[in-house]
Amino acid sequence: YAKWTGKGPFLSPHIAEACSNFTEVIFALSVLDLPFKSGKNIIKISDNTLTLKAQTPLIVYHKQIEPAKPYEEEIPVLVSQNFYRYGERYRREGGKQVDNFIKGDFLIHTPYGCQVVVTNPTSSKQKLQILLQIPEGSIALRSTFETRTITVEIDPYRTWTTDYFFYFPKPGTYRHYPVHVSKDERFVASAKPRIFNVLPEPKKVDRTSWSYISQVASEKEVLDYLKKANLKEIDLSMIAWRMQNRDFFKKAISLLRTLHAYNHVLWSYGFKHNDVQTMREFLEHSDSFLSRCGPVLKSPLVVIDPVERKAYQHLEYKPLINARAHPLGGKHRILNDRFYLQYKKLMNILCHVPKLTDDDLMSVTYYLLLQDRVSDALKFFRRVRPQNLSSKLQYDYFAAYLAMATENLRLARQIAERYLNYPVPRWRNLFEEMRAQLDEIEGKAGPKVVEPEKREQVQEALAALEASFDVRLEGKEVVVTYQNLKSLRVNYYLMDLELLFSRNPFMKGKGGEFSAILPNETADLKLDPKKRTYRFKVPEAFSTKNVLIEFVGGGQRRTIPFFANELSVQIIENYAQLRVTHLRTGKPIPKAYVKVYARMKDGKVRFYKDGYTDLRGKFDYGSLSTDEIKKVERFSILIMSEKAGSVVREASPPPR
Repeated sequence: YAKWTGKGPFLSPHIAEACSNFTEVIFALSVLDLPFKSGKNIIKISDNTLTLKAQTPLIVYHKQIEPAKPYEEEIPVLVSQNFYRYGERYRREGGKQVDNFIKGDFLIHTPYGCQVVVTNPTSSKQKLQILLQIPEGSIALRSTFETRTITVEIDPYRTWTTDYFFYFPKPGTYRHYPVHVSKDERFVASAKPRIFNVLPEPKKVDRTSWSYISQVASEKEVLDYLKKANLKEIDLSMIAWRMQNRDFFKKAISLLRTLHAYNHVLWSYGFKHNDVQTMREFLEHSDSFLSRCGPVLKSPLVVIDPVERKAYQHLEYKPLINARAHPLGGKHRILNDRFYLQYKKLMNILCHVPKLTDDDLMSVTYYLLLQDRVSDALKFFRRVRPQNLSSKLQYDYFAAYLAMATENLRLARQIAERYLNYPVPRWRNLFEEMRAQLDEIEGKAGPKVVEPEKREQVQEALAALEASFDVRLEGKEVVVTYQNLKSLRVNYYLMDLELLFSRNPFMKGKGGEFSAILPNETADLKLDPKKRTYRFKVPEAFSTKNVLIEFVGGGQRRTIPFFANELSVQIIENYAQLRVTHLRTGKPIPKAYVKVYARMKDGKVRFYKDGYTDLRGKFDYGSLSTDEIKKVERFSILIMSEKAGSVVREASPPPR
């Protein structure tokens, strides 16, 4: 159309190709020089010849059916087609499902289906055209075309199937053009043609079939059939029309209930006959209706139990470890997403009950304990009436657990010892573990492994056997706390505090940097295995000097710096300032040297600044002309006075 010169009417030989959608069709027709109204064209047919005399411009389409020539090469495609009654595609024989194809007569006003199967037994993919056509005298059903050609690609050793549907409005004998398969407009294969004998009613009636008994037989015959039949293989709703009769309804429902069978259509007649039990059972199976009634409901007609309906189940979380001991921002938050959903489900259910039962209170207690909300759990647990519980075991375990949480160890032991011989290992071990913890609390024994497969118990027992110690300074006295140690070696290293500080500003370490240096003095401590604490004073030779004290024992090293000084240092972290005074006199110490290192947020340790205290003994250790303080995570500060000694302090940066 874009190349049209404008001379004469416009017509394109490609008009038939513009058929992808309605818009394309209308657009193509709009540019053709065809009239909106056709003239009175003259059409004559004589001796199989059609003559058309046009009064106005028009397009004529000519369609001709010709016999297809066979394909040059033999293609061993397998083709079959079989007919069946709609809704009765299969039947069961000997407990097995088999095809239920029709071999005899057909009936009017009855929907039928045709299954077409094309198999490619070759090792090559085949692109085929498949012609389908409903029988003569029939009417298509379910969007089926009267005749249709489908192009398909069938992979090697694969099968293609399709179904189409129809019915016969009138009796008679009708022919059927079977499925034909072609390739590149050449014939490949076809199914056998068939003649349909269509009757107004069947010649023979199978009086033993469910389709006959359900519609024609007496009520007694129907009930007798139901007693013997496989109810999974028949459609019980076919006797729904009989349920209008109250007597038959009662007999049929009672029989089906005895056979543990249920049919939603049949049970719905309970509302017609006002049968409460049947109505209740119908509603219990009406999931779409019950889903709109809330998660829990108790009424005379229907009871919604979320546990029975598998909408909720009580879950045990073991172990569930909470990362935070205190609520964040004043609100309790559950960080475990799966436990959060479970807790939310329980709260949703309990919001719909008029009053919490004792079982509900036990559930709330358990889930609050999982959140470490002991005080809240205790409030709910005190409301539980144990005599109303089906089992007192869980109640006693909670009572013992909460007794330990409230430091009522005597009550916890009394309860735990009741179940030391309980026959169920899981619960017996829980109470045995509780008693073992009570023994450890009271100093009667160390950690005990009750269940070897529990990792936390094994690790706790192994940790109790491991040699360990810790040290701290209290003035000029050293305090050692230890376990499973008989001796400890103490090494004293005189140190140049400024040099050591510059090398390791944050002086908390394991002393590995001194392992290759000969100590100035060494002492061996003999420890009493029955005790846990040992105290001794710093030797007089080092009491007025800066010394690093190293402790070695049980394969471990610990170090603490000892500073001989008379300095009192006040650090005001909010303003990054410090004030140095004399420990005894309280007078400010001016001209004390201050050296500051900072550990940055990226983990690196850097020199930050240094200087001297003013006449007031004050020093601003945070201020710089840059914004470095924003990057600081922690300060380490060395204060040195020629007369009052030296000391190292740590401080946090001012809050922002």
